[in-house]
Amino acid sequence: MSAPSKLIALFILTVLCTLPISYGMVVDNPLIVVNSEKVDKEYAELLMDNYYSKRTLSVNSDNEIVVTENIIYNVPALDEFEINDGKGKLLVEFTKSGESVTYKSIEYEEEIESSDTDDEITFLGKTYKVIEYNPDEKIVLGNKVEEIETTDQFSYGEYTFKMVGMDSDSGEVLISVYEGDDRIENVKMYPDDTRSIDGSTISIYYDEYLENGDTPYFFFDIYDSLELEDGESVNYNGEFDVELDGKKINLDYDSPKSLSQNFEILNYKVSLDGVSDTDSTVYFTVIQSEDYEYEMDEGTEYFGNNIFALKIENDEDEDYDDELYLYKNNKKYDKIVDYQGSVQIIDQDELLSASSDLILIGGPVSNKVTESIQNSLSVEITNDYPGEGKGVIQTITNPNNAESTILVLAGSDREGTKACVLALNQGLYSGTGALTVKLTGEDSVSVI
Repeated sequence: MSAPSKLIALFILTVLCTLPISYGMVVDNPLIVVNSEKVDKEYAELLMDNYYSKRTLSVNSDNEIVVTENIIYNVPALDEFEINDGKGKLLVEFTKSGESVTYKSIEYEEEIESSDTDDEITFLGKTYKVIEYNPDEKIVLGNKVEEIETTDQFSYGEYTFKMVGMDSDSGEVLISVYEGDDRIENVKMYPDDTRSIDGSTISIYYDEYLENGDTPYFFFDIYDSLELEDGESVNYNGEFDVELDGKKINLDYDSPKSLSQNFEILNYKVSLDGVSDTDSTVYFTVIQSEDYEYEMDEGTEYFGNNIFALKIENDEDEDYDDELYLYKNNKKYDKIVDYQGSVQIIDQDELLSASSDLILIGGPVSNKVTESIQNSLSVEITNDYPGEGKGVIQTITNPNNAESTILVLAGSDREGTKACVLALNQGLYSGTGALTVKLTGEDSVSVI
């Protein structure tokens, strides 16, 4: 088999893959083909960022794996739908009227992994430490944002904390809390106590008390916190009523009827894509975002799609830190951007015989598959036509497989190809025939 040019092909898993293109065309299980050595690869990623789930993995300074996920669901629904990723469950109920919907209720449920104070858990796709846990009554989660050492007072944001009394034997301290110039509360704390500040997302942890001569030193940690109290409301990108059942947290949105057709709530973005002309089906796109840290033990762990992490724990007597590396396809990376189900291939000979539909990005000069079907295109693409900064989006039947279609995004130059991708992302293509477009700015395009 020959390999005249490296290509990257991105396979999209069926469960997450349906790609609506301005409602007029649906490409199932598409195989995106682009030359990985050309700028067209960046344009392919523009397309995939808009429609396909992706995950980014990197290693932070604390030797933790930082995972950022953008999970896309294309959801057909009648009067409700549920997104359940095995960690949390979002339930949306709605009523349909013509081409629009009114939301009836929005509930979210998730069970945290641990109730032990100081344990790290994830909630709503974000890493927290358990600050306080009272079964069925109150859960406080938080992330440490600052360490404080003080002899009399300290400030964070608009809040000031003044030490106004203390017991040197027990370490108990009386603290006056001010918001601006107004005192809002007095709190008593012992070392190892945590206190949430009323009306804020701040919690303070009293770490320890020391004396140096006659000078007292107080040590605190400040947390950006989320306080969840049974029967109360919490503001988390909207007002939610809280119900606690052990480690299980249920959030019920207060005013779903006030939401627009497209809205963002918790760590979800919900968009109404359209309503069926033939039945009662309503189509939504739901994007779930997660951003969390993962701390692993020594050894190897698998993260799916041929991605592995390897941690080497060095002896404490050594003068260098533990080592943590990321690998994909046995190649080491500082950062991995992983599209759902993507693989890289070199040989292109079998592509036109694949059962999948194809999306070809790039003209015949940069993409050898586009070159091989040049005679089958409804509009031939050359260096001179359609011209500088211009491209053509077109759909044809695969000449090697009549059961599949090929969507071609190709320009006379790289700007023309980018114009095709932007036009597709912006819903300018109806899904049939050919459309000529021109790049008019960095992220803008016009139809010719």
